[in-house]
Amino acid sequence: MRGDSAGMDEWSRVVIVKIAPNRRDGKSSFKDLATYMTAGIAQSGEPAHKYSWENLTQYITKESVLNALGEDVEKTIGVEVGNVSSLENAPAEMYMTAKMAPLVENPVYHYILSWPEHERPRTEDIFSAARDTLKALRMEEHQYIIAIHANTDNLHAHIEVNRVNPRTFKAVDTFRDYVTLHRAAREAEIKYGWHHDNGIFQVVEVNGTKHVIKNTDFVDPDLVPMRPGAQKAEVWSGEESLETWCKREPATELKQLLKDGKAKSWQDIHRVLARHSLELRDAGGGGMKVVDTSAPTEEKKGKSLAISASAAFRFLKRADLELRLGAFEPPSPETQQTEPTRSYKRDPHKRLEARLARKTLRDALHERFKAEQRLAKETQAIAKKALAPFQEEDRKRHAAIRQAHGNRRKQIRDDKALSPAQKQQAYMLAKLTADKARAQLIAQIRAERAVRRELLPPVPTWRQWVEDQAKQGDEAAISALRGMIYQEGRNRKKQEGAAEESTDEENAIVSAKPIDSDPNVRNFQNLIWKVSKNGRVSYEFASGDPAFRDEGQRITWGRNSVSDDAMLLSLRYSADKWRDGIRISGGDFVFKERLARMAVQEGIRILNPELKELVKRIEHENETRATLGPVRSATEALTVAVQIGADIDQLVRRLDAKARIHRAEVQSDKRYVGRVVAHSSDAIAQEVGRHDYVVHALKHFDRTPTVGENATIGYRAGKAALHTAKAKTTRNGR
Repeated sequence: MRGDSAGMDEWSRVVIVKIAPNRRDGKSSFKDLATYMTAGIAQSGEPAHKYSWENLTQYITKESVLNALGEDVEKTIGVEVGNVSSLENAPAEMYMTAKMAPLVENPVYHYILSWPEHERPRTEDIFSAARDTLKALRMEEHQYIIAIHANTDNLHAHIEVNRVNPRTFKAVDTFRDYVTLHRAAREAEIKYGWHHDNGIFQVVEVNGTKHVIKNTDFVDPDLVPMRPGAQKAEVWSGEESLETWCKREPATELKQLLKDGKAKSWQDIHRVLARHSLELRDAGGGGMKVVDTSAPTEEKKGKSLAISASAAFRFLKRADLELRLGAFEPPSPETQQTEPTRSYKRDPHKRLEARLARKTLRDALHERFKAEQRLAKETQAIAKKALAPFQEEDRKRHAAIRQAHGNRRKQIRDDKALSPAQKQQAYMLAKLTADKARAQLIAQIRAERAVRRELLPPVPTWRQWVEDQAKQGDEAAISALRGMIYQEGRNRKKQEGAAEESTDEENAIVSAKPIDSDPNVRNFQNLIWKVSKNGRVSYEFASGDPAFRDEGQRITWGRNSVSDDAMLLSLRYSADKWRDGIRISGGDFVFKERLARMAVQEGIRILNPELKELVKRIEHENETRATLGPVRSATEALTVAVQIGADIDQLVRRLDAKARIHRAEVQSDKRYVGRVVAHSSDAIAQEVGRHDYVVHALKHFDRTPTVGENATIGYRAGKAALHTAKAKTTRNGR
């Protein structure tokens, strides 16, 4: 976490959001952060424990403090807490809530809102804007502390929030949170009348109305991937740093070169790095640096990204290499001409190039459509000429009715036997007869023309033509169709004034890195593909059963029950589509666990931060099974079960040192009533009395209860019958 007294000039923009990285030791502390945020509040002379809040509390010093910032001004001039009993108790209550979700690696979430010197928002507006950002992150019901600091030229607010919900004990996934916060910052500027900053999103005014739109030209100037900033860059951008990227493919190839003794000169090392668009240069003072040569960044005035060689490749020591290869040599002109096979994808212009490439494909697609449409119109014009005699015949039939009606009127007029009154009646009858004949003729002609139109060659519309091409597997047509679907969705949301819908709750596989991708049509594992009208590509088994669906930026199933075969193929397909790793999204932890186990078995990288411990546990279980070998007796089977599933006991004893732990009697008619307090890879623990806990194996359940649920569990024929009830809550939401 950065200090406030230094570096605030970097934040001198309007409503800038910064997501603070975790401590260097990888741990986090509610107490330490809360103490830092509220430092100086006691200068008012009134202790924090004097204020006992229920659901929402504010402690604000006099408004005049904001308008007269002096050298000796107190650091914290305003504090608001939510969903905790008091400011003094907030850290302890946050800690206890986080303990109810032991699998959550980092429950402490901290970010900063900052304003420039000329912007002096009201304290109530700052608190309101902070609550708006919490709502955007789906954490408005979580425990939080908002602290306004005025010890620098830039007024700013720190927000500390517990990622674990105090009622459901589920943690919010903060993947791509920087995008959510950028949009929330722009919306706050509009809502409170503040000046606008350009970030990932920007504000544009159309016909007097302000709109928040994506800023495709934005590149964050703070993302300098140098140690120790590499971790911060990854947290803020959602992308891996240059340092992390170097430690993967480039490091593997370079290490292999040195291990096999194939490096005979410095140029051999330079050639390996050149294939990854990297260059090793003399940094002076006996050091070396690694430079990304793929594209310079405009923010650094044409300078390319660079990090120290020791940070990128710890095994690359200049002294050892000079003893082996001689004095350092820069890459020769011939080496610099080495064609790169892959590069560090941080250049924003590469994304623009990809978009331009897709635009070129779509333009070519549109030209094909125009050509086919012109040909269809020409063919239709020829067909219409062939049908011209029918139109002339229709006119003659109308003329015949008019002629018959005229002749009848003449007969009535010349008939001297009819009185004037009788003639009037005869005229009316003749008119009715003519009108009826005309109506019958019109209906008959319309039916005949409908038949003739069916015979005309159709002229396709753009949407219809694109859908037909997409169904045939045309990649450009699929991309164009997806663009139409997205635009229709944006227009619909704009008209309805609805907020963007979140799809995080639906089970899906997505790319580990933010990336634009269209659905793919490919022959995969003997599956049958089918393109729908919305551009999604559905894959089915030969039996007709659904496998999975490619929606472009995610792989879904469209159903709750997914077979192991479908799940396995979707994992393989996703890993092939996104080579840099995949992430599992959704609110169903049991589903995530199934996917994670298959992924580990297949050697597929799952990059969910919240699943890191689970993946390690699964790998440990696999190693344990491999070490123990095949099970030959019931006793050995029990031993294996104990060694693999012992972590549930450790979780329970961590919660209650006096815990008495029992195993559920599956074959009895007992019923176990109590709250679920712990969850492991293969078992759950239920508190059934004071210091009494029962462990249930997950294999007996059709649905796994979550931590915090009040459950009644019984067994019938070896299957668990589960009934749950909502836990009671107090008025303040705790």
